[in-house]
Amino acid sequence: MSKIKKIRDFDRAAKDYKKNAVMQLNIADELIDQLSVIKIKPNKILDIGSANGVLNNKLINLFPAAKIVNLDISIEMLKESKKEDSFIKSLFGKNNILRINGDMDQMPFSDESFDLIITSSSIQWSDDVKKLFNAISNILNTGGLFIFSTFMDGTLKELDGLSDELLINKFLNIHDYAFCLSSNSLMDPVLTTDTYQLKYKNPKEALLDLKKLGVTKSNSLKKGLRGKGFYEKLINHLKLSLKEDFYFLTYEVCFGHAWKKDDQLSKPINFI
Repeated sequence: MSKIKKIRDFDRAAKDYKKNAVMQLNIADELIDQLSVIKIKPNKILDIGSANGVLNNKLINLFPAAKIVNLDISIEMLKESKKEDSFIKSLFGKNNILRINGDMDQMPFSDESFDLIITSSSIQWSDDVKKLFNAISNILNTGGLFIFSTFMDGTLKELDGLSDELLINKFLNIHDYAFCLSSNSLMDPVLTTDTYQLKYKNPKEALLDLKKLGVTKSNSLKKGLRGKGFYEKLINHLKLSLKEDFYFLTYEVCFGHAWKKDDQLSKPINFI
């Protein structure tokens, strides 16, 4: 699926993102909770895949003196984020947020530009996660922190056997993410996991929600909603999760953070 198609999908979803993205908001809260106990005082922060700016208030609250850069591929998402500027200024007395419309796979930043790089529920849309982590390492200052959340292997297990027809990318596992970190000088990693479940009244509702989350092949989705055969296959897969008249989709989430070191000495990887 082309980047242009994905941009259009996110642009269309931007206006109602806050209402529809309940799971992403909960994941963002959990990521911030983890960040809040880490000792760091960044001067410049990059939020990759910032969407409608869900992390901005939380980051300003933690680091009131820091400058924050929002990077998102959807201009409409950034416009939604900008609507919060007056509120942020009234709440914190200032607004140090810069918004850039750009692609995480082609980031327009110089080496060693940021002290903290954060991304929540976005990495799964990268064309190449290992190359993305390499780029993150390059633009992160030595001694800086990279912290992220992303969907991982086991996500949408209810659709096993249907995933090649429906999903953009295959999800990586926790060991893949550990390798991506360590092979790019992102050291002393700590990786944790959590499970989220969403429930639906019918399979069509679940399929539409997958599109809003951005993990589907939009062309297949459009075809699937018209095609009886695909929709029947989806129903048969989701029936396996049917409980008390609701259908369920499971999301396995990996949370991780690591530091950019100037040497290769590091502690063992911690899986929690």
